[in-house]
Amino acid sequence: MRTIEKNPNPPGCLAEQPPNQDWGVFMQTQSQCHGQVAEALRQEQAYLCCYCESAINSDSSHIEHLCPRNPPRNRNPHLTYDYSNLASSCNGGNDNNRHCGRYKDNNYDDARFSSPHHPVTARLLHYRNNGTVTPNNNLNVSERNQAEYLIELLNLNCPRLVGSRKRQAHIMIDTLGPNPTDGDIRLIETHYLQPDANGRLRSFISLSRTVLASRPS
Repeated sequence: MRTIEKNPNPPGCLAEQPPNQDWGVFMQTQSQCHGQVAEALRQEQAYLCCYCESAINSDSSHIEHLCPRNPPRNRNPHLTYDYSNLASSCNGGNDNNRHCGRYKDNNYDDARFSSPHHPVTARLLHYRNNGTVTPNNNLNVSERNQAEYLIELLNLNCPRLVGSRKRQAHIMIDTLGPNPTDGDIRLIETHYLQPDANGRLRSFISLSRTVLASRPS
């Protein structure tokens, strides 16, 4: 999970919503505003899922309430239309491959959850070339427990995500080869770490950073 910087100027229509309005009503009767908010979130995330960093678009993502809006865990209903509590999550997979926003709510614990908007979250996780995610090195006990909780909560090591990350790591390693030139490295960095002309990043930017940082010097 990378750190997502929130846009200080979200769509104004969001603030106009009645605080006690059901989210389903908002989606049905305020579809234009819902679409504006969804696109604003995707843009500020460079079209990557807030949790697993998979590439997303309007068909493969949904507006995610970081603090869930559904009972019995909706202990903060005032956050339903709070832009700081919103992100864009992928729709995940099915069965053993379900992950991210539509996987997390049943086991959400506010005391252990760490938001992708918080700078500390990104340093909790380590992305390995074999496609798995583990707690980062040099964490204290509390931080390690939090990292393990996030990995389990979001199912970040489901087969689908592990396989996709592993394939990308191997493509990058094979492309770089044993003795990449400075030009080769710059091309790879531009391709995997920089947004394209439409503001989109490629999937798994945290993994890409790890691959590039761990290349032989």
